[in-house]
Amino acid sequence: MFVTYLIFSSNGSRLYGYCLFMSFCFVVKSFSVFFFSFHFSEKGWFMLKGPWVGGDARKRLYVMAAVMLLIVLMFMGVMDFKKREAKRWVKNSSLNDHSPGVYYVVVQTKPSPGWCRMLLSSVLTNVRVATVGAGAVYVHAWRWAWIRKYMLWKRMQDNDVMVIFDGGDTFFSEAARREEAIEYFMSTTPSTRELFSEEDTLHGKVAPPLLFAAEKNCHAPQTYIMTGVDTRKVKPRDMCMNLYEGALAVSTKEGTQALLRETPSGESHLNGGGMIARVWALKEALEVFFALKRRSFKWWCDQSMWTMVFIWSVTRPKHANRKLLLRRGIMSLDYETRYFHYPSGVPVKNGMILHFPGPPAARSEKMLQFINETSWYRALRDSSTQREAYKYLLERYTTEIHTVWGSRKYVKFSTVCNVSNAANPRWLIGPLNKK
Repeated sequence: MFVTYLIFSSNGSRLYGYCLFMSFCFVVKSFSVFFFSFHFSEKGWFMLKGPWVGGDARKRLYVMAAVMLLIVLMFMGVMDFKKREAKRWVKNSSLNDHSPGVYYVVVQTKPSPGWCRMLLSSVLTNVRVATVGAGAVYVHAWRWAWIRKYMLWKRMQDNDVMVIFDGGDTFFSEAARREEAIEYFMSTTPSTRELFSEEDTLHGKVAPPLLFAAEKNCHAPQTYIMTGVDTRKVKPRDMCMNLYEGALAVSTKEGTQALLRETPSGESHLNGGGMIARVWALKEALEVFFALKRRSFKWWCDQSMWTMVFIWSVTRPKHANRKLLLRRGIMSLDYETRYFHYPSGVPVKNGMILHFPGPPAARSEKMLQFINETSWYRALRDSSTQREAYKYLLERYTTEIHTVWGSRKYVKFSTVCNVSNAANPRWLIGPLNKK
């Protein structure tokens, strides 16, 4: 109790701390000087008996009042402490003078060759990537709970930036391209919720503070949960395309093409394998995401869930519950592929992170084209001296891993990945498993 007093008084609740401490002293003194025994009365309530209070109802009442006072004050003190902690968290999360940080995060339940290749590219382009969800059974829809836990553990501020992407079938392109993309995002997005304006976003004055990767393929197989489409009569791709076509019609009618539109490249559909966001925007989006998740126990495809969050945030259907509607203008897609690129044609100098989804063998030829365009791979391929230097670096490099149980550890790259393979150009261009 004395420790409780010190804790509360050191955080500003001196009155609560003092009352708690004095009440505790009074009760302890009473119980230490006089011997009490408990028995049940005829009515079932326990009574205090002893040489001091045994025959005096008024004195028994004093002791019971002191005990009740102690309980009430303890409850009030704890609630006050929690309230002040919450206010301090909100205040700290909204500090305008906080220099925003950038956090790169992947979800990976166990090491894989594809994940090792991604880590290698991060090391050689000077990026620190944290891995969350280690040791878990992987389900797409579950990973956002692990990501949110990581955000809380890091005590991220509202103006910080998170880059979340698939870890097993990706790699970083160029350091300069990444730095340019991050600088652009920082300079064009509202850093706090107070600075956000739907009107400014729709008029192109600022960019949406949360962007998902865009791709040609339309894949959202579980949207039927919210739309009611009969999957026995409609194929998954047709269901997805119909959903987007209806949303595009609304977007054109209401003038919200800054958020939802078709592009000449055809990369107009959400892909859950890449996202960049201000922390405040991601917090708001996750509230809607988890509200949607609570609507059905069937959810497993987070890409379907985020597709619904995105489309409904733009179209604002009247039948939808308000808790399922993210504020319009917060979320959109990376239509310019500035941050994430899904290679489908000839190599282009776009995207700070390149993503090759699908079976590894089917994508190996395309991946070879793009990885040959990166300076870090060419240095590894063309210079034995550079290759040995990279091996020396990898043997001493540590990576941050968070388990699904909440523990964090820094693990040597060499304990989770084969350094000789990672520094081997031929191995890197092979069809590496991502899981």
